[in-house]
Amino acid sequence: GVDIDGMMAELFGRASGTCGGKGGSQHIADLRKGMLGANGIVAAGAPITCGAALSAKLLGTGQVAVAFAGDGAMNEGVMSESFNLAKIWMLPIIFVIEDNGFGEATANAHVSAGSFTRRAESYDIPAIEVDGTDLFSVYAAAGEAVERARSGGGPTMLHVHVPRYYGHYSGDPDTYRTPEEKAAMRRERDCLSNFCKRVKEVSLVETAELDAVDAAVEAEIDRAVSAARAAPFPSLAALTTDVYVKYL
Repeated sequence: GVDIDGMMAELFGRASGTCGGKGGSQHIADLRKGMLGANGIVAAGAPITCGAALSAKLLGTGQVAVAFAGDGAMNEGVMSESFNLAKIWMLPIIFVIEDNGFGEATANAHVSAGSFTRRAESYDIPAIEVDGTDLFSVYAAAGEAVERARSGGGPTMLHVHVPRYYGHYSGDPDTYRTPEEKAAMRRERDCLSNFCKRVKEVSLVETAELDAVDAAVEAEIDRAVSAARAAPFPSLAALTTDVYVKYL
C-alpha cells in the first residue's frame, strides 16, 4: 500500500521519498501505512515486529504484525528470542521466513542444522511449509495465520520456499550456481508465470486482461522512476532533522 512515487523517490535518495530521502533502500519505511521499515542488520526486524504486535494487543486494534526474514536470519540468536517473546506474550504476529537456499553466497545446507519449522514448533508456535511460487498456497497459509493471530491464538511461522532469480545484490557475480540451474529456475519457478498459467487454464482471467495489467504497471513504474530522477535531493538543513540529540 505504500505510494509508488514516495517509495521510488526514497530509493533514489530524494527529498520527496517516504523518509525524506534519508532511509534509502536499506531502511525505507512508511509509518503511515504501518510499514516500520526495512533493516540492514540480519534478523533485527523480528524483535521490532514483536513490539508492534505487543502494541496492537495492548491497544486492542485488531492489527497483525508481520516480520519478514530470510533463511540466514534463522541462525541469529535474536530470532529465537523473538519466537520466545511472541509465544510467551501470545502476540498477534506472523514470522515469514523467505527461504531461497542461500545466505548471501553461502548455501543453507552448509550453515543451518535441523528444520526451521521444528525450531518454531519447539516454542509451541505453529509452523507451515509453503511453496512461495504458488500464490494460492501462500494466500491460504497467510489467511490461516492472520485468523489465528486476530482470534488470540498467538504467533505463526510461515516457512516460504522461494527461488533466488538473481544474485544477492546488484553486481553479485552469482557464481555459486550453474547457468543451467538459474535458467531452469526462471523458466519453471516464476510465481507470476505460474499464476498466469493457472488462472488461464481455468478461465478466471483472459490473456488480454493480464497483458493490460502488465502494461499499466510497467508504465506506472517508468513514470515513478522519471519523477524520482527529477526530484531534488534533501537540503543541507535536513541533515540535523529526524535525529535524536542529547545535550550534556
